[in-house]
Amino acid sequence: MVSRPLKVVVLAAGKSTRMKSDTPKVLHKVAGAPVLKWVLEQARSLQPAEIIVVVGHEADAVRKAFASFPGTRFVTQEPQLGTGHAVMQARAALAGFEGDLCVLCGDVPLLKPETLVRFLADYRHSKAVASVLTARFPDPTGYGRIVRDAQGRLTQIVEQKDLVPELADIREVNTGTYLFDAAALWARLDRLTTKNAQGEYYLTDVIQLLCLDKQPVAATVCEDRQEVIGINNRRDLAMADAVARGWIMLDLMLNAGVTILDPASTYIEVGVRIGRDSTVYPCTAIHSGVVIGRRCEIGPFAHIRGGTKVGDNCKVGAFVETKNAVFGEGSKAGHLAYLGDVTMGKDVNIGAGSIVANYDGQKKHQTEIGDEAFIGCGTVLVAPVKVGRNAQTGANTVVPRGKDVPDDTIVVGIPARELKKKPKKQ
Repeated sequence: MVSRPLKVVVLAAGKSTRMKSDTPKVLHKVAGAPVLKWVLEQARSLQPAEIIVVVGHEADAVRKAFASFPGTRFVTQEPQLGTGHAVMQARAALAGFEGDLCVLCGDVPLLKPETLVRFLADYRHSKAVASVLTARFPDPTGYGRIVRDAQGRLTQIVEQKDLVPELADIREVNTGTYLFDAAALWARLDRLTTKNAQGEYYLTDVIQLLCLDKQPVAATVCEDRQEVIGINNRRDLAMADAVARGWIMLDLMLNAGVTILDPASTYIEVGVRIGRDSTVYPCTAIHSGVVIGRRCEIGPFAHIRGGTKVGDNCKVGAFVETKNAVFGEGSKAGHLAYLGDVTMGKDVNIGAGSIVANYDGQKKHQTEIGDEAFIGCGTVLVAPVKVGRNAQTGANTVVPRGKDVPDDTIVVGIPARELKKKPKKQ
């Protein structure tokens, strides 16, 4: 049997009122990536024909941030009159579509692809016209409650502000994630009203209308409630960030063979790759896009910024900061160094207190350091500059911009001057 076509609608129009921020909520970052990027990757895991993103607050900024995300189209919700109203705005973009619609919240970043795939499989197996992803919380305050009948069938979703006392103790909550038969959804959207505590069009009311119409509605429980953390304020953001980074480090330890000596004090963002038998010491920060090879030592107190690529058998030690730095195999910066926009060959040694001065106040410039070069303690390399193979700088040397150090040469002083030649290495 051929699967029905699927499209995804992402609700990302909300304001950042409780975030106390000028930045749209969906552009705040979790483990180094914008909240909405996490959600769009969730959507893509379902292999939909198209992703429709409903934007509103600071819509231009959101569109610009994700203009190149594949298979994505944007529609605008203005004003913002609730989740049902948001889906109404996607209706024109989905004209003529016959199939299933998945609705995702743009501020729920941690849903795992396998959870969504299971949700979709359960929905299609049930032959229902709608399904809700639910979770069970010890304290469900703030969430809409899942109301079931005596046979355990879902009958309605009641928002927190509309709760009556007899429903307040329900622990099963709505995660804001839905699947709908498109035709069944459109037929009920036209019947939504704003007769509720918030004066909005609730998408949750579609579920109740379907139940009243005796249409089958299913529900899948998400077993790990951490996956459905919604971002409403900075506390939620910090919580989601901590959970995401915990998962990232767990994956590195269990599946990549990386030793992380103290995960509680270590900060590693999404998209970091670290090779087998490398060790990350405490109080180290490694940012998105960094690639670290095998058998490396990183930290403690290292700051490894984007664009850094560390080869095998390297060391980036205590209080070393890197940015767009490439370490050839066996190269080492043991402690107290700044290495920005620099490419190092193999077996380079960076002495303590050394700086690659990559910024002239207006532009960033590149530095190249050849194989087996030795950069003495306290050296300043003023970019753009090249240090040749097997070259060496003495302690506290300043190499001016454009004053390249030849191969097999020792330079010392301020500014650097040639002291002598070294024997050439074979």
